[in-house]
Amino acid sequence: MDEVVDIVDENDNVVDRELKSKCHRDMLLHRGAAILVFKDYSYTETIIQKRSMKISNPGKLCIPGGHLSSGEDYITGAKRELREELFHGQELPKEIVFEELFKIKKSTDHDYEFNVVYRIIYLGSFSNDPDEVEDYFCEDIKETLKKIKAEPENYTETTALLLKEYQKRFM
Repeated sequence: MDEVVDIVDENDNVVDRELKSKCHRDMLLHRGAAILVFKDYSYTETIIQKRSMKISNPGKLCIPGGHLSSGEDYITGAKRELREELFHGQELPKEIVFEELFKIKKSTDHDYEFNVVYRIIYLGSFSNDPDEVEDYFCEDIKETLKKIKAEPENYTETTALLLKEYQKRFM
């Protein structure tokens, strides 16, 4: 489904709305959010998911996240994306607290966007939506970065960029 997203200027102010497909085709700056899901407070192992074959970048490995719908702020979009991908549309558990880590302007995976990256700790289980996420697993970020370097074609460009940025800032 082609959703409507907000187009933003270089200062991340909303200036218009457009279909996501047009934003990708015409390289219009828009917004996204990503979530690093950790299983403990060591912040070393995060959830990596394999994208469904039904969506963009089919079968690629990535971290949870996606585009903000028109009118959404970053945190609302991040929560919606996490709910859609790893909680099969169910409400998020109350114990999940989103910590904003950084905002980055990127041009990867046919996306020209501002992306805010969040970090959460969640010790429970997930129920992925198979239309969005084929599978998921927990892996040490350093190990994931080695695999990205060896086989970049298996990962989304965005995931490679965001994990490298996370490593630079926090590891």
